[in-house]
Amino acid sequence: MVKKYWHIYIIVFTLFSCDNFVLKKEHKEEIVKERLDKLNLNEVEQPPLFEICKGKSEEQLEQCFQNTIAQHFHNHLSKQEIKIKKPVKDTIWVPLLITKNGEIIIEDFELPDPIASQIPNLKDILEEGINSLPKVAAAHTRSTPVTALYKLPLVIHID
Repeated sequence: MVKKYWHIYIIVFTLFSCDNFVLKKEHKEEIVKERLDKLNLNEVEQPPLFEICKGKSEEQLEQCFQNTIAQHFHNHLSKQEIKIKKPVKDTIWVPLLITKNGEIIIEDFELPDPIASQIPNLKDILEEGINSLPKVAAAHTRSTPVTALYKLPLVIHID
């Protein structure tokens, strides 16, 4: 009896398994959402850009951005009158958030105890330095402005 109806079994099997072979149409919104999910916003294609860095090659843009900030902070801190009781030699990492609107914000961070006890107003001094930075254009990923977080190493060496 099984031999007589084998073709019916094949037809029924084929009908129920067709769902696996049907190609589904994807909607435009689903495709865009999937690609946005895959986009890593932590990686920027173009770093934030100061006016002085325009016209540099892509390889030099990141270095120019870092050098501009480092030079600005060096100049700003060298103008400050800081009095200490004991020599200080330490490195702190200052988290800088550059928003997609080009605003630079110092994220909250902890100062090491030796520095905090001798230079209690260091965060205020750094905030003044940030406020006096030249205007910056936001970082870009796929031609879209994005918010980027940078950690600025600040070496404090005062004798």
